Amino acid sequence: MRSVLASSLRPITPLAASAALLVAACAPPQVARLPEPDTSQPVVQYVTAQEILTPLPLRVWLPARYGADRVLVFFQTWGSRQWDTLELARAGQTWAGEVSCREVSTVTGDTRYYFLAVDAEGRAVIGSGWPEWPHVATVVRELPGGPQALSGMAPPARCHDPADCPPDFLGCPAYAVRRPACHDDDQCHGGARCDWDGYCSAASRVAELDTDEAELAAAVKKALRKDRKVASVERSSAR
Repeated sequence: MRSVLASSLRPITPLAASAALLVAACAPPQVARLPEPDTSQPVVQYVTAQEILTPLPLRVWLPARYGADRVLVFFQTWGSRQWDTLELARAGQTWAGEVSCREVSTVTGDTRYYFLAVDAEGRAVIGSGWPEWPHVATVVRELPGGPQALSGMAPPARCHDPADCPPDFLGCPAYAVRRPACHDDDQCHGGARCDWDGYCSAASRVAELDTDEAELAAAVKKALRKDRKVASVERSSAR
């Protein structure tokens, strides 16, 4: 099974050109630097399949000519209408990070990515993976080779399974699953059903492409508003 996909980024669309930095709440993991490819083109790397409760590693290499300072990843897990954002950590011209095992949770299906690089002024310079042609990682219960990793990186560690160790049970670590708890179908939303394990199933994807674009555009604009506020404060402090 081909576990890693590398592809070129494409120029920013007019909609994506409005985007900028959203600083991650938690410090990104240490970067495993990507050896400079035998190409002058950008490279995106991610696993195309991963087990449940396991992080999804991501890595981007960008030529210096783009002037990229930060790389953001907008990601959408299966059954969710929301696009969440994380910032990749930088080492030279390599940026790396991961969607955490808690975000992956126990829900199987596709996680979609949109990568966006911005310069030191918060201006978008290049992006890849808009909804009509996204980057996709499929989450499954098990893989023959176990958890997948990018080249040069150790296999990621799985979170504990809340079904094996309930969060409220003495001695079990706290863990908030993305699937809401339920007693019947009426407690689930978006067409989801209450599964046998007491959690809502992942709702089937019914959103049209234009709705996905609107949701992603909203996430990008939210990042822009935050970045402009930070940049304004920094400029005022420098005076």
